[in-house]
Amino acid sequence: MMPEIFRIPILHWPIQGYGLMIVIGFLLCTWLASREARRRGLQVDVYNFGVVMLLTGLLGGRIFHYIQFYEIEYADAPWYAFFAIWKGGLVFFGGAVGGILGTIFYIKSKKIDGAELFDAISPFIPVGMGFGRLGCLMNGCCWGGVCSEGFPLALIFPRDHGGALTPAFRSQLERGLISDKAAQALPVYPTQPLEAAVDFFLCGLLWWYLRGPSPRGGGLPLLFILYSISRFGLEFLRGDNAPFFLGLTISQVVAVVLLVACTGIFIFLWTKKLRIPILAGLS
Repeated sequence: MMPEIFRIPILHWPIQGYGLMIVIGFLLCTWLASREARRRGLQVDVYNFGVVMLLTGLLGGRIFHYIQFYEIEYADAPWYAFFAIWKGGLVFFGGAVGGILGTIFYIKSKKIDGAELFDAISPFIPVGMGFGRLGCLMNGCCWGGVCSEGFPLALIFPRDHGGALTPAFRSQLERGLISDKAAQALPVYPTQPLEAAVDFFLCGLLWWYLRGPSPRGGGLPLLFILYSISRFGLEFLRGDNAPFFLGLTISQVVAVVLLVACTGIFIFLWTKKLRIPILAGLS
């Protein structure tokens, strides 16, 4: 864990690991997407577009997290705790909804070809997601469920950091898995780096697929299909989300809904003319 990396000299402003990873992920994602947009001949300011997607995505992800974890984290906290995003607390599906709504408004106002633009940026959205998960690791949130001590990739979180109990330790203590005298938390599955690795893999897979014959506008639905499948499975290894419906977490329920909806959209787009001539310009 490294919630705070360092403090700016003289000013003593803290640089949070979670926030820094979000910024790095956003800058890298936007840079890669801008290169792909130029390669596809799109006359779009991807950086402005990216800022809109980032801000509306952060708002959506925070609102979703606030609702989902209100009783646990916010019921006794001051009202301004909602805005402390640098401490962690974003939900991807909420961020996706917020980001899409914000960018649809931006696309409509600028009269941009949204299908082509989303196909250009979709492969690189997982890059930002992956760095966000590395930020989760540094922050100590989104921890995994308890695993065996012999599991080779297990993570062990300390008892406390900065004078406060770490989230994983506090959760295991409240569930009666450890005593308050324990020196550290029990070993847990490395969900944050695993999810980051999956996100980076999705980036490569989408980038490869969308450079070949593909349905116009299919990039975003395909991203949600692949992410929903991976998130549904990885959620079984998480230790921070309680069952919500039929033994599934709320993220798994949302993943199923998105999987069904986006699969239908993707199949529909496949009935249209595939983008094949673009191959020559993307070799």
